[in-house]
This record gives sequence, C-alpha cells and structure tokens, in this order.
Amino acid sequence: MTPLTLTMQAFGPFASTEAIDFTALGRSPLFLINGPTGAGKSSILDAMCFALYGQTTGNERDAGQMRCDQAPATLLTEVTLTFRLRDAIYRVRRVPQQERPKASGEGTTTQAAEAQLWRVTPKGEEDECLVARKITDANVQLQQLLGLDARQFRQVMVLPQGKFRELLLAGSKEREEIFAQLFQTEIFQRIEQRLLDRAKQIVREVNDHRQRVQGILSASDVESEAALQEALAALDPDHHAAKQALAAATEQREQAVATAQAGTALARQFEQHATLVKAKAALLEQQPAIQHAQAQLHRHEQTQALATPFYALQSAEKNAAAAESECQAAQQAIAPRQAAHQQAQAALAEANAQHERVPALQRQAYEWEQSLATCQELATLEGQRATLAQQVAQALETLEQTQQEATRQEQHAIEQEMRWHQGQAALLAQRLDSGQPCPVCGSREHPAPATPSQALVTQAEMKQARNVYEHARQAWVSAQQHAQGLEQQSHHLDERCQRLREQLGDSVSLESVNASLASVNREIDTCERTWKTAQAQAQTAHMALTQAQTTLTEATQRQTEAQHTLGTARTEWQAALQASPFRDEAAFTAARLEASEQQRLSESVARFQRELAKLEGQLEASEPLLEGKTPPDVAAWETHAEAAKSHEAACRQTYQRLAARVDQLTSTQQRLAEARRAEAALEAQYQLWGTLSEVANGRTGHRISLQRFVLGVLLDDVLIQASERLVRMSRGRYQLVRREDPSKGNKASGLELDVADTYTGKNRPVATLSGGESFMAALSLALGLSDVVQAYAGGIQLDTLFIDEGFGSLDQDALDQAIAMLSELQMSGRTIGIISHVSELKEQMPVRIEVSASRHGSSVAVKGALG
Repeated sequence: MTPLTLTMQAFGPFASTEAIDFTALGRSPLFLINGPTGAGKSSILDAMCFALYGQTTGNERDAGQMRCDQAPATLLTEVTLTFRLRDAIYRVRRVPQQERPKASGEGTTTQAAEAQLWRVTPKGEEDECLVARKITDANVQLQQLLGLDARQFRQVMVLPQGKFRELLLAGSKEREEIFAQLFQTEIFQRIEQRLLDRAKQIVREVNDHRQRVQGILSASDVESEAALQEALAALDPDHHAAKQALAAATEQREQAVATAQAGTALARQFEQHATLVKAKAALLEQQPAIQHAQAQLHRHEQTQALATPFYALQSAEKNAAAAESECQAAQQAIAPRQAAHQQAQAALAEANAQHERVPALQRQAYEWEQSLATCQELATLEGQRATLAQQVAQALETLEQTQQEATRQEQHAIEQEMRWHQGQAALLAQRLDSGQPCPVCGSREHPAPATPSQALVTQAEMKQARNVYEHARQAWVSAQQHAQGLEQQSHHLDERCQRLREQLGDSVSLESVNASLASVNREIDTCERTWKTAQAQAQTAHMALTQAQTTLTEATQRQTEAQHTLGTARTEWQAALQASPFRDEAAFTAARLEASEQQRLSESVARFQRELAKLEGQLEASEPLLEGKTPPDVAAWETHAEAAKSHEAACRQTYQRLAARVDQLTSTQQRLAEARRAEAALEAQYQLWGTLSEVANGRTGHRISLQRFVLGVLLDDVLIQASERLVRMSRGRYQLVRREDPSKGNKASGLELDVADTYTGKNRPVATLSGGESFMAALSLALGLSDVVQAYAGGIQLDTLFIDEGFGSLDQDALDQAIAMLSELQMSGRTIGIISHVSELKEQMPVRIEVSASRHGSSVAVKGALG
C-alpha cells in the first residue's frame, strides 16, 4: 500500500482542511515529518490509520475524540485517503460520530459515523463506488484489500511513538498471527485442521463400532462373545431333536390327511351316483312331448318336396302385382309431362321473338360507345385547356418581368456608356496644357475643361453592362416566343373542343351517355338470359316426356311377361300338390313350420337326446367303482386328520422357536465378525492419519505445528535480513536469532526471538535490550520483514513504512547507519516516512513535511518536493 494523497479536516490539531500530496515527494521517497512537539506529526499517522481502519495508530483515543477544538462548528471532522495497492487506486473517506449544528433552528444533532470506499477509474470516467456509507462493509473491504487488520498494520507498517517494540517483543502466538497474515500460510493451518478432523472422525467411527458391537450383543440378550458361543453350543441338541420330531409329525399328518381325503372322495362318488339316478328319471318324464315334436318335424320335412313350386307361385304372384302397379304409375306420369312440354314450347316461342331484337340493340350500344369515347376525349381536352391556360398566364407574367428587366438593363447600359464618354473627356481635359492645342478641337485656349462629376466608369464596366443587357434582351425574346407558342397551342385546343361539342350536340353529356349505354346493355343481357333459359326448359320438358313414354312401354311389356309367368307357376303347383300326401293347400300350409319354431323343436329333441346319453354314460361309468363298497364314516377320518395337524403345528412351533434363536445368534456372530474387521481397518487408518495429525499439530517431538514450522523458516529468512541491518547499526555487536528450545514443551512456541550478543558470546531475550538498542532491533526487524514479504510471490504488499520517533535514542553513528539503511531500502522502491524532531535528520533529509503549530490550529507544508 502506497499513500498518494491525505486530506484531514478538523482532525486532531488541524482546525481547517489540510492536504498532503505524497506524490509531490517523488517516486518511492524517503521523507521526514518534522515539527515541534505537539504540533501534530503523529496525527498524520493517526489520520491514515483512521481512514483505513477507523482507529488511531496508538489506539489510545477513539475516533470521536480526534475532533479539533479550534475547528468551526459547521466544519465536519473527516479524513480522506487515496492510496495505490498493486495496480489499482482506491479512495476512502471516513467521518467519525460527532456533534454538529442543526440544519435549521438552534442546538446540535449527532452526526452518525460513516465511511465510503471508491475504486478510482481513469480520467473522464466515474469512480466505482464499492461502499456507500456502512462502516462495517468498509472495514471488511479494506481489510480484505490490505490483508492486515488494524493491530497488524500498526506492527508491520507503522512503528508508532513509544510502541515500536511491540513486534519485537510479541509472543509466538501473536507473531504467528502476523506472519500467517503477511505470508498467507493459512493453507498449512487448513492442512493441520483437515488432518486433525480426519483423525477425530476415525476415532469417532471406532467408538461407534465399539458401541455397535455392544448393541449387537445386547439385542441378542448375551453379555459377551464367549456367552454367545456357549448359548449356540447349548442350543444345538435341542434344535436337532426338534427338527426330527417335526419331520415325524409331518409324515403322520400327511398320511392322516390322505386317508381322510380318500374317504371324502368315496362318499362324494356315492352322492353323485344317487344324483344321476334321480336326474335320469326326471328326464324320461319329458319323453312324450319329445315324441310329439319329432312327429311335427317329420311332417315339416315332407313339405320340403313342394317348397320349390310353392315359392315359385308366391314369387310369380308378387311380381305380377308389382308389374301391374308399375304400369298404372307410368300411365299416370304421362299427362303432367305432356302439359309441361306444351308450356315450355310456348315460352320458347315468346323468347325467340324477344331475341330477334338483340342485333338492333347491339347497334344502339355500339353508337352509344362511340358517343362515350367522344365525351371522354372532350373531357380530357378540357382538362388540357385548363392546364394550358395556367401556363399561358404564367408565361405572360414571365414575359412582362423579362421585358421590364431588359428595359432596365438597357437604360443602365446607356447610362454606363454616357458616363464612360464623360470620363474620357475628363481624362483628356486633365492632359491639356495652357497654350497647347486641344487634341479634339485644336484650340490653344481652354476656358472650361471637362471635370469628372462622379466616379469614372471603365471600358470593362461599360462592356459588362452591355453584356448584362444583351442577356436580359435574349431572356425577353425567349419568353415572348414561349408565350406565343402556348397561345397557339391553346387556340388549337379550342378548335378541337368546339368540333367535338358540335359532333355531340348541346343536350348530350358524359352522364347521359353512360346511362343510355348501361340501359341498352341491360336489355341485351335480359333477352339473352331469357332465351337461353327458355331453350333449356323446353329441352328438359321434351326429355322428361320422352322418358315417361319409354317407361310406360317398358312397364306394359313387363306386365305381360309377369302374367304369363304366373299362369305357368299355378299349373306346376297344382300338379305337385296332387302328387303329394297332402289333400289340399290348407293341409300343406298347416304342416309347414316357421323357421324359428323348427329350430326350437329341433334343439329340444337334440338336447333331450344329449342329456339322456350323458346320464346313461355317467351311470355306466360309476356303477363299477361302487360295486362291493359301502358309504364310509367321513367324520371319524377327518377327526383323526385334525389331531395329526395339531400335533405337527406344536412340533413346528417348538422347532421354529429354537431355529429362530439359532439364526439370531448366528447372525449376531457374523455381524460381530464384520464389525471387528471394520474396527481393525479404522485402527489401521488411525495409525496413518493420527500420526500425521499429531505431527502436523505439534503434539510430538519439539511440539511445533506445521504452520509454526513453516513460519519458523520464514522467520529465519526475516532474521537474516534484519540481522544484517542490526549488525551494522550496533557496530557488529547484535544479531537477531530464533530461540531453539521449545518453551516448556508448549506446542505454540517456536517463534520466540533472542538477541545474540557478540560481546558476551551468549543469546539473551530481546526484552533485555536498552531503549536505543530496542529501537535499532525493531527497525531492523521491520525492514527485514518488509524485504522478505516483498520477495515472496503472493505476499502482502509492504511497500510503505512509517517510523514515529525513536531516533532520539540513537547516538550519531547509529543514527547515520539507520539513515543509510533507510536510504538503501528507499532505493529498492519503498516509501519511508520518519517522524522526528531530531535536528540531524532534518539536515540529512531535504524532502520533508513540515508541521507548524499556532493558536488557531496546526498546518502542514511539503518542503523540498519535486517540481
């Protein structure tokens, strides 16, 4: 993070608005913030820290206490900081909670604290607002951007007044938090936690399996696996005996049931035989009715020999009656068709008479069409006359305008020519000499020579006027010719219109011609339609009459044929009847049966015969089976079978109870084996994951966690860089080293610092250093930390360092060494600000920010700035 501009308003000792442009100090400057005690040098760092975190560098005063007492009541206390972070520029503005005058009325009101954050965009574009007002949102955003909280910022980027030893004297735990944030080593902490979580999960799963084993044993009502084995062994003899008893009882039950079923089947056979005997007796009672039906069917069969001539006679009678009816209908249809034919012929004669007028009407239509064409031509010419009249009027107006313009230009050309001649005379007069002859009249005396009365006209101007006149005259001539041509066209149109009007006559108009033509055309269409309709109707009537006459002829012929066929049929029927067993036609008709009745009687006879045959067959089959046997005692056999079933059920219940217990204990034995195998696999996993977790979380050996180990390596790199600077500032006496032995086996150790004293050859705690030595060590540690963080890719950007006081505790040589190291650091691209009132620093550092104090508040000014 590199500050670019800082604006403080009514903040700390600054009563008005004070702005610091850090870019004016140069690129990556080393500068001094100088001023008398109490002027407000440290307030500049307080303002920067407040803008970023809402806290001051020392965190001894809250933001609400930073308002300047000398500031006007209407001026709000606020701080705005613009800074560069990597390739982006941000601007943050903070306003602490404070009292301000009310907008209207008397008294004050509480101004709520607020914060805004913007990402600064290129010029010409509106800055992107990241946070509008909410302080918590701004704090989260800024901490994510900077990668440090307020405490860590004060420890690594600002060495506040009187607190520069905090990072130097910080414990392992606090230093671990700072380094983890700076070097982003949270991945190693996540590895520690993941390993720990996995080991704990395995332990939980092992405990779950052990509890599951106990639950399995409890579910089987045994206390241990040994008791399980004993219970299985004790159950085996009883289980085997119960199995054999069940097999014997099943066999007894099957034999008793088979005997009972056989007795039941025999009893059913006796019952079925008695039923068949009764059914045959009942069926034989229907035999007289069946014999009568058979006689009826026999007589009906005798009538079938006469069926052909009988049906032929009936068909001939029906056909003769139909032919007679058809002939009568044909005779009745002739009269109306004859009347329609006569009426159609009369209508056709009348239509023919009207149709003879069509040629005359067509000639009239042709004459009216010619008149219509003449009227349309006359209307077109009248339109052209109106248009031409407008053109003639416009042409005459143009002719008058061009004539006036030609006359005006002619007058102007004459005037120009006269003025040119006058000018020539004046020019000659100017050349006359007294006593010399005039080149025009020869006189040697010149009593009244010509003088120019106005501006002289040149020959070119005179020619120009003549040309303009000539052009105007040509336009006038052209307009005259155009007007004459239009008038001539108008005269020709008038003559043509007059001839057409004479041809049509005064009483003829376009409307009357159209009406007459339409009337004639309608009359022609009416005659044509009437004639065609009459022709069609006459033709239709003629065809209908012809068809009726043909139908009558054919019907008469069919009637004659039908009568002949009927006579033949009657003769054949009488011959057949005399040769039959029937006395007459009545006896024949009485013997015939309807098809439904014949079917009913046939089915009744067939059904009787089928049922009788079936019963006789069943009786013939059952009698041999019952020969020599008596009806059995079915109830006694069924009682014996039920007793056998009850005995089998009791044996099965005993066997199932013992088998269920054996299955339960066997299943328990298998589940226990599976649980033991799973438990063994989990214990094998714990050997791996548990060991890794203990090592990574610092529970073995030196009890240093994985992240603490990585941070220790990084701290070694920092101490190498820091010791190089501390050796120079302490003239070779001190080096910073990491304490090797863990602190009483505490796994959170490993990052404690000692100082190696070459004078004594021993290491001792850094807390034993004096004030000046502590400042040198703290400064060296801060610079070394900045070097290493910058060197690691992905680390926090530590490209700015502010040091508040501490230089007063150094002697001249140590001060020179510190300034030299800061200059070297500044050459590597860092921005370094030093707050001090030591005069030697002012002499060695020309670029500085001067803070001046007065009774009305402090002010700042940049000295030695670029440009």
